Amino acid sequence: MKIRLFLILLSAFFVGQSIAQKYIIDPGHSSVQIQVERFGVVDVVGRFKDVSGTINYDEKDNSKTTAEAVIKVDSYDANNAGGEDAVKSQAFLDAASYPEISFKSKSVSSNVLTGDLTIHGVTNEVQLPFTIKGPLLDLPTRKQSIAANASITINRQDYGIAFDRALPNGIKIVSNDVKVSLVILAIAE
Repeated sequence: MKIRLFLILLSAFFVGQSIAQKYIIDPGHSSVQIQVERFGVVDVVGRFKDVSGTINYDEKDNSKTTAEAVIKVDSYDANNAGGEDAVKSQAFLDAASYPEISFKSKSVSSNVLTGDLTIHGVTNEVQLPFTIKGPLLDLPTRKQSIAANASITINRQDYGIAFDRALPNGIKIVSNDVKVSLVILAIAE
């Protein structure tokens, strides 16, 4: 009888505990998009097609959320071959020398992940506001899934991307500010 009571209490303890679920980023349904002003007139929008990583998420205790992601620089697509080549070149991201962009969270508070963002071999701590929807059943996989959205603006020069040419009127050919938007679908492991 004592053993049975102990097992009931033990199971009640574990049921009450909040456990983070590990989710794997689905690259086919995820997007990392960048937007940067060109010639002081138009925003150029491109996206990285190859993103991978994990999100550990506990819907009952958001403070346990962690995330890690890797983006392949060579997967950049802007529907403009010349622009894509320029972004991948030594003048900007230098895909040959720095093939990956990475993010690794360190803490979370009020739906803001604080973590290390590494671009072009330079790591800076950033605060990444995010929202998460789910978990919900992903019909094709029959597993739980979450959707995460986040957006941040970074200064590319903070990452050693020092291209700094300007038009005769002084307007930068490419703005220093780069808006990064993430739309991520992640499937339970």
